[in-house]
Amino acid sequence: MIPTRYTYYRNRAREHRRLAQTAIAPEQRSMHDRLVEAYTDLARQSRLRQVVRLKA
Repeated sequence: MIPTRYTYYRNRAREHRRLAQTAIAPEQRSMHDRLVEAYTDLARQSRLRQVVRLKA
């Protein structure tokens, strides 16, 4: 099954969050933290939204 963009971005954010927690170098931790923020923002933008249409 192909994941939705939301699922893909959430998984990448989770992966980078884990990598940030295990990173020893502060530069790597900072890089992974920035990627977590970026993927979280992308997931927020791509989450499914309920569409309501009114019939005229």
